[in-house]
Amino acid sequence: MGKTRQYNIEGLLLEIPVCYDELVGKEIEIFPDFIENPVYTPEGHPVLFTGEDACAYGQAPDGMPCIDCGSCRFYRQTPDTLIGVCGHEQKQRNFDTNEMKPYKGGTQG
Repeated sequence: MGKTRQYNIEGLLLEIPVCYDELVGKEIEIFPDFIENPVYTPEGHPVLFTGEDACAYGQAPDGMPCIDCGSCRFYRQTPDTLIGVCGHEQKQRNFDTNEMKPYKGGTQG
């Protein structure tokens, strides 16, 4: 395995591969596709890339449109990286049943 950076994200240890990018002149992280291959914290909250498109539950803290995870009031950014955790209860996985909570259309927050 090549070089990686380790992050403890709310109790989940993640190793993110890095590679040197000549264009920017530094090492950059190569994030997995967290939508295609979901990863969850021990509490069942999904880990997501900050720039991922906002989901149906997305709400900006200032009432403005929520365009991505990073602008959502439910998203908890992990320091020093571009990944974080979605804290919306409807996105939380129940490990006992391995299911997501059913979608509650129109009842955000």
